[in-house]
Amino acid sequence: MPARLWRALREPEQPQVALEIRAGGVGVVRTRRDGRAVVLAAASAVELDPEVLLPSLTQPNLADPERFRMACRSALERAGVLDGAPIALVLPDPVARIAIIPAAELAGRPSEMEELVRFRLRKSLPFDVREARVGHVRSPRASDPVIVVAALGSVLDAYEGACRSLGLDPGLVELSGLALCRSAFGPDAKGDRLLVNWDEGYATLILVREGWPVLARTLTGPMVSSPAEVAREAAQTLVYARERLSSPRLEQVVVRAAGLLGADAAAVLEAPLGLVPEMIDPWRALGTADAGPAAQALAGAAACLGALA
Repeated sequence: MPARLWRALREPEQPQVALEIRAGGVGVVRTRRDGRAVVLAAASAVELDPEVLLPSLTQPNLADPERFRMACRSALERAGVLDGAPIALVLPDPVARIAIIPAAELAGRPSEMEELVRFRLRKSLPFDVREARVGHVRSPRASDPVIVVAALGSVLDAYEGACRSLGLDPGLVELSGLALCRSAFGPDAKGDRLLVNWDEGYATLILVREGWPVLARTLTGPMVSSPAEVAREAAQTLVYARERLSSPRLEQVVVRAAGLLGADAAAVLEAPLGLVPEMIDPWRALGTADAGPAAQALAGAAACLGALA
């Protein structure tokens, strides 16, 4: 049922609760209305043991579903979500494949788009495209590429099933990297800018041009445990962007550092990227500048709700 997948990209709902899933923990951000503004009401985070959750594109992610549900329930209770509620479910980037496809390759009637997208992805996914749940979004500018997100249906079913067992309705599902990208760079952002979503077990690099993603890479595996390797891959990404996308110099680098200290992430990326990275701050959109020590761990959830405010 692709219409339910990545609805944030096409038909955003207005949930007041976001549940963010990470390899190292789960977090909840709850908002409330204050006049016309949406502001932070509560936030909580609960750590997960390493063996509970294993983010993967192709394999079951919930190694211990019961402990996962217990952690989610605890985080929800701490944030004051005591009854069922519609939520935004924010997943780690390795759970899905982000593809940036030239708009000309997906020309067709709206009714044909899903089949065109699946045909375009058929050789690039490590599983049968018929088993994928797929979403896509076009830019208001016809020259911009199409953002496509594809995930294995059974992987998403497990996450959504766990939510429903707790009385939650995950009507909006998206990746943390895309939520953070919307928060970091508005549609009026000029030039080329880079988001680095660096978390436990992965690092995602999203290059944005004039406010729209034009390149996305998610790094996983042993290399991510070495900050120097992540920095090297970030530099190689810029080389590719210059050679293949005619990218000029970067105007800005924004980092989400949930798997290591923000200062450490900024320090290791500064030289290869040629700019001092800024730490992402999606909390200002929710009326606060200090969300506590878990601010980076919960940044995806905050970004998701802030973008819908």
